[in-house]
Amino acid sequence: MHSAHPPAEVRVFSHSAALIDGVPVTAPPFVDIQEVVIGILHQRAQQMGGPAQAAISDNRYGGAIRLLIHPDGTTEAMD
Repeated sequence: MHSAHPPAEVRVFSHSAALIDGVPVTAPPFVDIQEVVIGILHQRAQQMGGPAQAAISDNRYGGAIRLLIHPDGTTEAMD
């Protein structure tokens, strides 16, 4: 099942900084930004009552991935 909502646009800049839909997000000391981003997207999925899609570009590694984050916290890569 896919979300009817548009995917969140995530851009990771460093181990402590990212943007989610243009909103700056920072990680506290000793926490990787990946954990913070997934946590926010997990909350979004819970609020929507269904999976949240995300298109993530990671400037640290030059990679991109599309994820589906479910309300129970599980994630899966999308094609």
